[in-house]
Amino acid sequence: MPARMKMSGVGSFSCQIVKRRWIKATNSFKVERKNLALHPMKKLILSVLIFSGILSSCSTDFEINAPYKETMVIYGLLNTLDTAQFIRISKAYLGEGNALIMAQQSDSINYADVLDVKMQRILNGTVIETFPLQRTDTIPKDSGVFASPYQVYYRTNHPIARDGSLYKLIATNSVTGTVATSTTRIVGDVTQDIPIAPNIDFVSRFFISVRYLPGDNSKVSDLVIRFHYTETDTQGVVTQKFVDWNFPEQSYLNSGSSDVEFKYFRPDFFEIIGNQIPHVPGVVRRIDNLAPGYLPIEFRFIVGSEDLYTYEQLTRPGTGVVQDRPLFTTVENGVGLFSSRLIHSEFRNLTANTISALDTSSFTRDLNFQ
Repeated sequence: MPARMKMSGVGSFSCQIVKRRWIKATNSFKVERKNLALHPMKKLILSVLIFSGILSSCSTDFEINAPYKETMVIYGLLNTLDTAQFIRISKAYLGEGNALIMAQQSDSINYADVLDVKMQRILNGTVIETFPLQRTDTIPKDSGVFASPYQVYYRTNHPIARDGSLYKLIATNSVTGTVATSTTRIVGDVTQDIPIAPNIDFVSRFFISVRYLPGDNSKVSDLVIRFHYTETDTQGVVTQKFVDWNFPEQSYLNSGSSDVEFKYFRPDFFEIIGNQIPHVPGVVRRIDNLAPGYLPIEFRFIVGSEDLYTYEQLTRPGTGVVQDRPLFTTVENGVGLFSSRLIHSEFRNLTANTISALDTSSFTRDLNFQ
């Protein structure tokens, strides 16, 4: 049932002043008509329009929402290098009352266990395989606008092929019969033309370039240099943390045709981490006790599809007068983005002189790295 807004007591008062508004409006019209030289029929039409506009204030009920229509909201990015794929599927909601309060209710935005979600791998127009995605509601979520402390995702550990296959997501509501679908190409892996040195020097005062060839079906590339470290607080609790050094993304016309290059000034490393890590008395930081598989420096090569690039461009905050953006969706019979992104990581150690400089740099010497 569509929501309605009741204006008890206001409508009757508005109707009482209609006559006064009508008299005022027609008197104004009489004053001005000497200068308008209107045709009699035009005068009649104008009078009717004025009266109709005033009379509309007598209405006490307003339809502010259209009748409810089930709309699936789907977001997911397939990554061939991940061991698990997660797809967020929720629903648009409509109702009477405060929308922010409704957003705090899990059943306003999350489906119950009624969705049949599966994925098809399609090669040369033929469905090669179909596999299911399992509902999971145990992933923690920070408090905010939408319901917490958990969020609902649909997960699969099925490998994603890099042989040119398309992947089609199909979500079916077993109760209402509503079906939403979306299809994406898969972004290929990157190729490094010049391997990164095994030990990274951030002390030498000159620029260095990182270059790589983006994979197939990509439109945008990015680089993040991530610094991993651990913190031991005054209670002896050890927490693994990181700081990101982000670079401006680069877009291109033809993926796989030319390298992308990112340049950085090595000593900027110390300023980057010094600005992001707070000085906390008693906290000890280290880089030699990271979790297995981690080294202090991680180069993250990120490439995304054309759909992802378009979505990012249209959802960025506007800088001009016109702030409205067109709705971009890749989902049929729903809204959202189902596409592909790849994150390729390379881990490296720091050189001895870089480790020593953590204690001497004006940006990091107070951070108590040991």
